[in-house]
Amino acid sequence: APGMRGGGGDPFGFLTTRLGTLMKTFLIAAAAMLGAAVAQAQTPARAQANTVSPAYNWTGFYAGVNAGYGFGDQTTGFSGGDPYIQESTSGPGFPPGTQIPSGTANAKGAIGGIQFGYNFQTAPQWVVGVEADFNGLDLKGTADSTFRLGMGLGASQIVGLVANEKADWFGTIRARIGWVPEEKLLVYGTGGLAYGQIRQSVVFNAPPNFSGGSGTYGVGFQCSATGLGCFVGSSSRTAVGYAAGAGLEYAISRNVTLRAEYLYVNLGKTSTRASAVTPQIPYAPASFVANFGDFDFNVVRAGLNYRF
Repeated sequence: APGMRGGGGDPFGFLTTRLGTLMKTFLIAAAAMLGAAVAQAQTPARAQANTVSPAYNWTGFYAGVNAGYGFGDQTTGFSGGDPYIQESTSGPGFPPGTQIPSGTANAKGAIGGIQFGYNFQTAPQWVVGVEADFNGLDLKGTADSTFRLGMGLGASQIVGLVANEKADWFGTIRARIGWVPEEKLLVYGTGGLAYGQIRQSVVFNAPPNFSGGSGTYGVGFQCSATGLGCFVGSSSRTAVGYAAGAGLEYAISRNVTLRAEYLYVNLGKTSTRASAVTPQIPYAPASFVANFGDFDFNVVRAGLNYRF
C-alpha cells in the first residue's frame, strides 16, 4: 500500500534507544542535584563546627594595669640616742623620767601600676607562671608619743616625738601557681620578692626655750622660742622584702582577662636618728632614735590584662 515500506527491521527500535538515553541522562542529573543538595545542607553544620573555638588555654605572655588600695599598721619604738637622753627618760636617779612609749602609724593610701608575666598551663587544670609589677602609691602614716623628759631630780617637762613614714613606690617579682576550676577561671596563689622606696622622719617637740645638757656625757640641746622641731632627723632607703597573696582571674575574651588580687607586702625594718638642731654650747647635739618596725601593708586591687 502506498506510504508503507516492507522489510524485517523493528519499527520501535529507534524510539526505545532514544528513551533509554533520556532516562540515563535524567538519572545522572537527578543524582548530581541530590548530591549538591546534600552538600549544601551539610555546609552550615561544617562551618559551625569549624568556627567553634577550642578549650581556653592560659599559656602565653600578658601585660596589664592595676589599681587599688593599701593599708597597714606600723609600730615605732623610741629611745634615747645617747646616754644623757637615755637616763633622762628611764635611768635611775631621774624619777620624773618615764620610758618613752611606742607609737602606731595607721598607714593607708591609693595604689596603681602595671604588671606583665607569663603563664604555662601544665595540665588541664594547673597553671604555673611568673609575674613582675611596678606600682606608684601614696601610703603614709604618723606615729607619735607623749612622755616626760626629766632633766634632773624632781624636774621634768612633757615633750613629744612624732615619726612619719611614707612609701612612694614598690614592685614585686613573684611566682604564681593556679588551679582552673573551669576553663576561663583561674584561682591562684603567689609569692616572691618585693622592693620599694621608704621615707621616714622624726621630730622632737618640747616647751619653748627648753634646754638640757650633761658635762659627763658631753651632749646637750637648746630648743627655740617655740620648742617645735627641737630635734629633727630623716632617712630614705630602697628596701627589699617579700610579698605573698592570692587572687582570681577570669577571661572575658581570648585576649582580655580581669582579676581581683590580695597581696601582703613586707619591706623590713630600720631606724632613724633625730639630733638636736641647736646643741647646748659647748656640748655635742643630743639625739633620739626612732626604731621603725616592719614596714608592711596589705594591698587589695583589681587588674586588667591583655594576652598576646
